[in-house]
Amino acid sequence: MKLNYGQEPNGMYKLNKTDFDDIALSLLREHLATVVESPREVDINHLIKDCLYLDVYSKHLSADKSVLGLVAFEDTTIPCYDLHYNPISVDIVAGNIVVDLSLSGQRQLPRRRFTLAHELSHWVLHRSYHSPTNQVFALKKVDYLPCGDADIAIKKKTLKTDSDKEEWQANSLAAAILMPKFAFLKCAHQEIRRQYGAYTSSIIDKDDPERYRSTVENIAGVFNVSFQATEIRLDQFDLII
Repeated sequence: MKLNYGQEPNGMYKLNKTDFDDIALSLLREHLATVVESPREVDINHLIKDCLYLDVYSKHLSADKSVLGLVAFEDTTIPCYDLHYNPISVDIVAGNIVVDLSLSGQRQLPRRRFTLAHELSHWVLHRSYHSPTNQVFALKKVDYLPCGDADIAIKKKTLKTDSDKEEWQANSLAAAILMPKFAFLKCAHQEIRRQYGAYTSSIIDKDDPERYRSTVENIAGVFNVSFQATEIRLDQFDLII
C-alpha cells in the first residue's frame, strides 16, 4: 500500500487525525469492503494473513509480559522464551507479526485484536522510517519493533518524542481499522438513540454511569474491541459530551 503523505526528515509520515481514517478506509475498501459501511467485527487475522500475506506467530516475548507484540521490518532474529521461560532465539522474516502468548484466550481477544492491528499499522506506516535497507532516510533504523503495554494503550498523551508520535500513529490507525469510520458512526448513533432517545446524537449524561457503560459496551461488542478503545473512538468523533 503506497502512502502519498509528506515525510519528516527522518522518514516518518506527517499525519493528522483525519488521515488515519482515510488510510484505513482505503485499505479496507481494497480488501474487506463489506466492513466499511456495515457495523461488524473486522476480521483482522484475515486482513493480515490472507489479504496482505503477512504471517502471525505467538511467542513468550518477555518473562514479565512487558512486551505484547512486535513486527519485523527486515529478516532478523528475535529474543524470546520457550514455554518454560528459558531464553531462546527465533528467526523471523520481514512482515512477520509476533504477539505474546499472554494474549491467548477468549477474554484477551479484544486486546489481541488491537495488538495485531497496532503491529500491522507499524508495518504500513513505519517501514520507511525503520528499514535498515532504506536508502533515503538513513537515521533511526531497527530490524524489528517491540511494543509494550504502554505503547499499545490507546489513550491521549503528550507527544514528546519520535517514539511517542510513532506509537500514537500506530494506535490511531489500528483504531480506524478495527472501527471503520462510517460503520462506527452508524453503530454509535443507533446505540445512542436507543439508550438516550430518538433525538439524541451524543452521550450527554455521564452522571448515569450504568447507562453510559452499557452504551459503550454494546458498541464495543459489535466490533469486538475493548471498552477503552471504543470510548476513545467515541471521543474522537465528539460523541461524548
